[in-house]
Amino acid sequence: MTDETDAAPRGTAMKTIGAWILLGMLALAFGLSFGLPSDAITCGLEPLAKTYGSNVVDEDFQYEFRAISLTTRIPEDAKFQEMLGLREEVLDAIVERRVLGEIGRRMGLVADLNDAEDLTADGHLIVLGKTWDWLAGQAFNYQAFERNWLPRFGVGERRYLEYQREEVLARTVRDVLASVITVSEAEVRDAYDQRQNQLSLRYARFDAGRYADLVDPSKADLEAYAAEHKDELAKQFEAQGTRFLKLPKQIRLRFISVRKPQPPAVDADKDTQKKYEAELAEAKAKIGEAAKKLQAGEDFRAVARATSEDADTSRRGGDYGWVTLEGTGTGLDPAVDEAARKLQVGERSEVVESDEALYIVKVEGQREGDVPQDEAILELAEEALMRERGKALAKQAAAEALQALKDGATMTQLFRSPDALAGAPGAGIDQLEVPTEPPPAPKPGDDKPELRVTGLFSKEKPIPGLGVNPEITRAAWAADPKAEFIDSVFETPDGFVLAAVERKETATDEGFAAARADLYRELSEAKAAKVTARFAYHTCLGDKARGDIVPYEQRVSRLMTYDTKEAFDEKGNRVLRPYVMCDRVGNRGGMLNLAALTGGGGGQR
Repeated sequence: MTDETDAAPRGTAMKTIGAWILLGMLALAFGLSFGLPSDAITCGLEPLAKTYGSNVVDEDFQYEFRAISLTTRIPEDAKFQEMLGLREEVLDAIVERRVLGEIGRRMGLVADLNDAEDLTADGHLIVLGKTWDWLAGQAFNYQAFERNWLPRFGVGERRYLEYQREEVLARTVRDVLASVITVSEAEVRDAYDQRQNQLSLRYARFDAGRYADLVDPSKADLEAYAAEHKDELAKQFEAQGTRFLKLPKQIRLRFISVRKPQPPAVDADKDTQKKYEAELAEAKAKIGEAAKKLQAGEDFRAVARATSEDADTSRRGGDYGWVTLEGTGTGLDPAVDEAARKLQVGERSEVVESDEALYIVKVEGQREGDVPQDEAILELAEEALMRERGKALAKQAAAEALQALKDGATMTQLFRSPDALAGAPGAGIDQLEVPTEPPPAPKPGDDKPELRVTGLFSKEKPIPGLGVNPEITRAAWAADPKAEFIDSVFETPDGFVLAAVERKETATDEGFAAARADLYRELSEAKAAKVTARFAYHTCLGDKARGDIVPYEQRVSRLMTYDTKEAFDEKGNRVLRPYVMCDRVGNRGGMLNLAALTGGGGGQR
């Protein structure tokens, strides 16, 4: 590789000037592309920090950012970048590399440019302490490296190799520290037992919210509840008052919907035509029967639950909530909006027909502007009372299902299976028909809770799908794996659960012997990473206190000021921790890695 330290021959002054201009353009392009603040671009006149007598300049920051962006998913959302501290991660990654390099020098370790050249020729790149294979097994080609790879970092070859030399030395320090880490036999066995002692549950959840949809409190119920919980509801109104202020004109809407069959093609055969006519007549008869019941005085909510085919509102007695007819309307079929506009509060429509369905529409309320406090209190009371009674209904349903299990029923008989291929042996997903119509609305009595399986989990871990629930965990581990059910109704934050042990695995001496070597290696690597991180962090703090690490506060402050201003609230109070050099040393880009794992903020590679 070329040595950029060779003296330039006479007569190349213009080329040198051109190179500096190009470097400035690269710095400017980087700042514009990656959102650096304009006052962070200083062409190296003022460093960001000094570490062990060497400046940390813009070029160092730009290289590190580019290297990280090539190997780690960078969130695209600017606000998310500020919240996780993207620039803070980049700057402390530079400091961490230099701290580990200084530790290596104190230990007598050395890495030179030849080591960096060998690393590069092998197709490797070290970023945040992790070694990447950028050649993907292909042979190294210098021309391709110079033309395609090196420009991605915005630095010359010599500078690139110097950064990688620092990374090699830092990696060597990590390896040396890792080599002296030991893990006791008891730690390995304990880790094995925790992982191997696992079980999986079958469970059915009785969601209180779904049962709350079945609750129809009367006005008298609401007034009594409001009187009994006056202070509590007043506090809720004070906290949620804005939801009742300056409202557009709204109506409380309910409707019953029966889907119409799709008309056949004009040239369809007679059998198809007859089938369509029969299905259409059936739909009209169904909505007609609902209209007769309403005319006879039956409650709209009960008729909607028995008749409506709208999956979103049927269970709630046709309730679509408070909506506006202005602008783009309710978002429902235009026929519903048109019918609602003609109704006064308390009125319902005749049967309304559209191309898609048949409807009966009812308007239960109307409001605009600021809702009076007494009316808002009743609405809050309705929500609270429905939650309270919904939870009681869910508990009752779970208790009834448990009794049915005791009487000899099985969980598969009582609950729906989520497996779309159940009952179709040999069928694959490609054999399933694509539905052309929305699923029918579940009805009370036939909408059984779904039987789910957690998958294996250890005793110390949260239960997949259920979260942390010590009561379920204790009972499950004590239960007979062969039993059809665990004899208890378990409460969860959102309802109640019935469960059974699906599968149970226990640790064995034979299994430990087979897994020991891999587990020891994994535990020692994790322990070494933790020790190295703490060592680097405390070394950074100590060296900063001695003046070996000096941040230039004004430059750093400007760099860490994001355009999104998420660090401050509306009153100008800081809500995000300010950057302090060394805080993230040892972290190795931990926040970025966490964001990448969770998919936060989108990303780029």
